[in-house]
Amino acid sequence: MIALRYKMRKNTAAIFLRRLLIFSALLLAVFSLASTAPIATKNREVRAANGMVASAHPLASQAGVEILKAGGNAVDAAVAAAFAVGVVEPNSNGIGGEGMMVLYFVKERKALAIDYRSAAPAAVSDLERIPSSGAAATAVPGTVAGLTMALEKYGTLPLARVMEPAIKLASEGFAVSSTLAGIILDHFEALSADEELSRVFCPEGLPLEAGDTLKNPDLAESLRKIAAGGADVFYRGELAEAIGVEMEARGGLITKEDLAAYRAVERQPVRGKYRGFDMISAPPPVGGLAVVEIMQILDRFDLRRLAPLSPARIHLMVEAMKRGIADWRTFVADPNFVHVPVAGLLSKKYAKSRAAEINPERISEEVLSGSPPSPRRHSPSTTSLSVVDRTGNVVALTQTISDFFGAKVMVKGTGIILNNEMDNFSAQGVNSLAPGKRMRTTIAPTILLKGRKPFAALGTPGAARILTTTPLLISNLIDYRMGIQEAIEMPRFFPLDKELAIEPRFPPETVAALEKMGYTLRSRQAFDFFFGGAQGIIIDPKTRHRVGGADPRRDGAVAGY
Repeated sequence: MIALRYKMRKNTAAIFLRRLLIFSALLLAVFSLASTAPIATKNREVRAANGMVASAHPLASQAGVEILKAGGNAVDAAVAAAFAVGVVEPNSNGIGGEGMMVLYFVKERKALAIDYRSAAPAAVSDLERIPSSGAAATAVPGTVAGLTMALEKYGTLPLARVMEPAIKLASEGFAVSSTLAGIILDHFEALSADEELSRVFCPEGLPLEAGDTLKNPDLAESLRKIAAGGADVFYRGELAEAIGVEMEARGGLITKEDLAAYRAVERQPVRGKYRGFDMISAPPPVGGLAVVEIMQILDRFDLRRLAPLSPARIHLMVEAMKRGIADWRTFVADPNFVHVPVAGLLSKKYAKSRAAEINPERISEEVLSGSPPSPRRHSPSTTSLSVVDRTGNVVALTQTISDFFGAKVMVKGTGIILNNEMDNFSAQGVNSLAPGKRMRTTIAPTILLKGRKPFAALGTPGAARILTTTPLLISNLIDYRMGIQEAIEMPRFFPLDKELAIEPRFPPETVAALEKMGYTLRSRQAFDFFFGGAQGIIIDPKTRHRVGGADPRRDGAVAGY
């Protein structure tokens, strides 16, 4: 059924590949392009012999490593870091939000995913339109359910212990970074409009500045209650009561019944292969399927013979990205509501047919209009983190409150910032709104295996750019054998309609060649926040040391021991 949606070109993939290599060789003969030699990086790689955490904030990474040193496994550390990053990166995630976790246990050779995506309230049938902010934009939060479920089933330490770092950070406070200060300033008007948000982020009527101490004592108390009473406190107890009161007062749709009915769900991750590596990524209703499909299309071409910053490599990746994203938009949604043809989309036959459509010399007009997401906004919000423990168990997770500061609503007396995930439903199609349905998003935490042994854990925020940045990172690591930090810092690009957003660090010759090919280029800033903030860990196949990288586009940091 899927294959019939797309006509295969008369020329075979082999012919296209030969044309691609000839085209690339001509370009490389004329232009001096970047080689695969290591580059100087803004952030240094971190090596450790035992365990490692890479997250969007140094204090969150330290929280995870503290738990590893205390004898915890990768799940314990991931849960600790996830609660902590919700405190120190409050603009992008927290217990009023949601996420998806991918896990791999090396001894059992077991992979699984935990879906703690938010869900639409039962009353959405009365909603005339989906708002982008305010209480009515909030879906039932899943973070507390997902993190506590992961810990209970696969962790080794008590909830109270792994939550200690997050509680301490919320209670004692932490220094505001220049990144967070800039985000607070950018959203000053919206933060000032909410009394609770203003009290935390704009004390005395002014936005916090870099170096100021940010404390959230109400959030600390909420976390203490969860640490003591578990998820029931949030979904059936005191915090559920507070959320219900806030919803009623502000015209929100979530009821105490919605909260009590919420469950995190254990799912099978999506899987595929690239150059002999196994890919394990987040299943529907999120973006891992697109990532795996894109890589399996690219597996039909030998990117290793193309320079990493060559126009031929970029064009080929863009064409594969557009096809993967087009299929994601067409087919992916909540699997409890729609059938998602995962096996068909990730079959070798389908990857071959999609690869055969790609013309190495010309932009494919027929997929441009329907491929990249065209949301009303392109918020670089969301956060990702990766963990590898002493045994080699791996966790990659991504969590979010959708836009920066979510719905721009903080529940009175709790310090909890609510998400605006309702805005991620579509007006029609498989991702249309329905009571209890989980909305589609692009998050795609991913684990790579080599010979059944963990090789890498990756993740990035960045809205639609997640579906292009993650394949780029995988290709950088596998095709060009880059170190994790170099792979993260390499220039990025993103196809949007007939335009290609790029960072201004591409060789001028590559830019000229892409423009000649027909691309309209939109240059953004160097190390642009627009492209998210990837974190990752690889396991050195020779030494088995953990090697971590963090994105200078955000406040990412790696900690290990």
